[in-house]
Amino acid sequence: MIACPVGPYFKGGDKAVSVWVSENYTRAAPGGTGEAKCGGNYAGSLVAQSEATANGCDQVVFLDAAEHRWVEELGGMNIFFVMDDGTLVTPPLSGSILPGITRASVIELAREMGMTVEERRYSYPEWEADAQSGRLAEAFVCGTAATLVAIGEVRSARTRFAIGDGTAGNTVKVLRERLVEIQRNQAAGPAGWVHHVGL
Repeated sequence: MIACPVGPYFKGGDKAVSVWVSENYTRAAPGGTGEAKCGGNYAGSLVAQSEATANGCDQVVFLDAAEHRWVEELGGMNIFFVMDDGTLVTPPLSGSILPGITRASVIELAREMGMTVEERRYSYPEWEADAQSGRLAEAFVCGTAATLVAIGEVRSARTRFAIGDGTAGNTVKVLRERLVEIQRNQAAGPAGWVHHVGL
């Protein structure tokens, strides 16, 4: 095991990122290791990440292995959608999505803030239609290294669209600030949360 300090996952800091939806590659399938934190899951995403980088995107988004229709997660982080009514939507843990602690923390903090959270399937065509109609207000990713970062633009081989005005919205800013305050012991977390600093 190696422990060392690292900088921000995304070099742009809090700036919204662009993502590439992979319609050719699959990160994981039910019955595999997609829900486990193992190196093989990251290795399997590298070719698709190279495709994303070649198309000017910061990260790759994977769809489900069976239908290539349902949004699952990114190469190394979970994804959330904020609807115009304030509902927070995230793909359900289906056996191919990593049940990250940051994902679980976001869900609990959002509920504490009074938001409705839905863990349900969300399709790529639905994502595009909701973004274009304005029903989708924000989208963001979360992970241990990334914390919370907004998605500003979505690209694929056949389409390209923005989320809102392409910048970080209020929901991701508030949730990120709340999470970071708890991490740095500047604020108390929900009942039962314990945070230790140091080794």
